[in-house]
Amino acid sequence: MHPWLRAVAVLAFAVTAAPPALAAPARPSTWRYDKTYASSWDEYQAMRAAAHGGTRITWRNLPDWTGLWEHAGGFHFDPGQTGPKADAPLTPEYQARYDKKLADIAKGIQWDPLSACLPAGYPRWLLEPFLREYILRPEESWLLTEQNAEIRRVYTDHRGHVPADEAYPLWEGDSIGFWDGDTLVIHTNNLKAGEYQRDQPDFSDQATTVERMRKIGPDAIEDIVDVYDPVSLTRPWHVRQLYRRVKTPNLRINHWSCEENNNVVQTPNGSTDFLLPGDKGYREPGAPPAAATAPPAKPPGAQ
Repeated sequence: MHPWLRAVAVLAFAVTAAPPALAAPARPSTWRYDKTYASSWDEYQAMRAAAHGGTRITWRNLPDWTGLWEHAGGFHFDPGQTGPKADAPLTPEYQARYDKKLADIAKGIQWDPLSACLPAGYPRWLLEPFLREYILRPEESWLLTEQNAEIRRVYTDHRGHVPADEAYPLWEGDSIGFWDGDTLVIHTNNLKAGEYQRDQPDFSDQATTVERMRKIGPDAIEDIVDVYDPVSLTRPWHVRQLYRRVKTPNLRINHWSCEENNNVVQTPNGSTDFLLPGDKGYREPGAPPAAATAPPAKPPGAQ
């Protein structure tokens, strides 16, 4: 082959065999918190409009949140809390409930639904101290915690929320979202009523949230959250959560069952007790819970 033909052939092969250039990473968002909104949905729609409908995310520009993470802000829903009481904008009813909760805790009376092996649920999910993992796809993101294998699914495929006539309260709610540059914007509704944390206020099943999650460094992810709840809050509760990368080599998230080793019970006065071997009702680790016993049948004609 003539030398110049050989050179052309080699150049053509190099061009066709080279992998396509990666798309540029998604740009940072330019959103600013400079207005108030009547509802979380209004705020979410304003964010979507500011992002011109959202950034088109593909596998080539999907942000990289791989690895394991943990919450870095303690057990206060607002990590900026400085005193013993949360500075939440509570309605009078929910402020009274919160004051009573704190007074009971001071007396040693406290019961956490987690002691019955129930999920933390969202938004308490944001604070739990267990390992986390974020699995991102262009059309959906999975936000996982090791505790009770709780998974939040955020749909970014342009679907809306579950229709109102089909919706019901869920532990993690119903979450939809879009990408604003490198920021995952999430709207969540259809939540169960609950508490933000053991010594934090309660929220109602009318609570909804808007979140903006983004990676702010190689080892840090922030989640800015606005909670709206017309029943428990007089205005949105604006907080910032921070998550740090866990760097322990070869660490894994494992599935475990709270129920297989649970000997925590609620006492008649509403506090918590731990059953020890020999106590009535104690269950050996791994043993199945006691079967429910039906009441004896009444004889014919008995009232």
